[in-house]
Amino acid sequence: MLRLGSSIQRNCQGLSRREILTIGSLGMAGLTLPGWLHSAQAAPQKSRDVSCILLWLDGGPSHLETFDPKPGTPDTVRGPYGVIPTSVSSVQFCELLPMLAAWMDRCAVIRSMTHGIDAHAPIPMLTGFNGKTTSYGAVVTRLKGPRGDMPPHVHLGSKLAVGGGDLGSACDPIELRDPTGNKVDLPQFSLSANLSAERLHERQALLKAVDDMRRKAHADPAVEKLDTFHQRAIDMLTSTKVRDAFDLSREPPTVRNRYGANFFGQSCLLARRLVEAGTRFVQVKWYDGPAFDAWDVHGADLAGMARMEQQLCPRLDLGLSALLEDLQQRGLLASTLVLAFGEFGRTPRINKYGARDHWPHCFSVFLAGAGIPGGVIVGASDREGAYPTSSPVKPPELAATIYKLMGIDINTDPRVRPFIGTAGPVPDLV
Repeated sequence: MLRLGSSIQRNCQGLSRREILTIGSLGMAGLTLPGWLHSAQAAPQKSRDVSCILLWLDGGPSHLETFDPKPGTPDTVRGPYGVIPTSVSSVQFCELLPMLAAWMDRCAVIRSMTHGIDAHAPIPMLTGFNGKTTSYGAVVTRLKGPRGDMPPHVHLGSKLAVGGGDLGSACDPIELRDPTGNKVDLPQFSLSANLSAERLHERQALLKAVDDMRRKAHADPAVEKLDTFHQRAIDMLTSTKVRDAFDLSREPPTVRNRYGANFFGQSCLLARRLVEAGTRFVQVKWYDGPAFDAWDVHGADLAGMARMEQQLCPRLDLGLSALLEDLQQRGLLASTLVLAFGEFGRTPRINKYGARDHWPHCFSVFLAGAGIPGGVIVGASDREGAYPTSSPVKPPELAATIYKLMGIDINTDPRVRPFIGTAGPVPDLV
């Protein structure tokens, strides 16, 4: 067993290749960072350096009560709410989103998103394909790598059925279930109880000595990479920048209140802090609580459509508009793609319980930032919001659009092709 002592030279003498590889598997004596550090080996990108904040509206929001209302239809279709004008004269939103309506001239909405999966499965909309589990954030991590010390891929909220997927655990996100607590626990960035920062740096010196020894004998790329990855891990462990980025208590109360005193609003604020610090891809899951608080509005024993008015739309309206406003004021909106959508929409007709059921055949996606043209409506739904009547957009096309907007060359980079197939981006958005 390799032990740290006062003499690094003594410990380094006569190490075999197997022992050197053992050092690489020690987990840095308490370091639990995932293997996604290896993604730093991605080829440098000579493209736009864009971050992404994806707001996952878990449960499937109704497009008719958000971004695609149908005011000229019977009440069995249009529902109990009216419409509100937006900052684009030809576009209306549901009256429950007044703050977001004021942003329409600086954002875009896809009204013709479509697929065929009506189960609560995030896979098609968070990967581009049904049956795949490689998330957008994982692909971005592999192809773009980290910026400085910050983790490239972070998920806020309870675990979803997507992550590194075909790219492996190396591209899994750092996960933080609840960012709203007074003390945020980040085990990925913690040292074990018996490992001080001083001993961590001693271990770093040992690794450097091993690396130097091997280089003098024979240039060994594996050992050189090992040292690079561990150095980056050490930088994360000892960086106050990383911990500070996750610390919401550093925000003034006025800013925290602007986002809303709820899980979604505070997660949006944390997402802004992370991209500002250097994280490339942040995924926020809608409020992580009882089913009553999700967008799965069927009615029956729950509050049905009243939830849209009392909880869901107000939280979305406040949190998302605060995020857009904050990013713009900090000069980050042009370099941050903001997305909001769920796994599907809701049925065009009100059910017997006064609410709506699952409907994947036509629904809406909200986009802003990263050069998205303002005031654009992509596609259209029919009179009842049941099916696209123009420019249907499928999940692989959404995936290609996201990657394109984030500066990934989807035409010539063969590494991205398995994750978009033959699809191209939505022309009106890029």
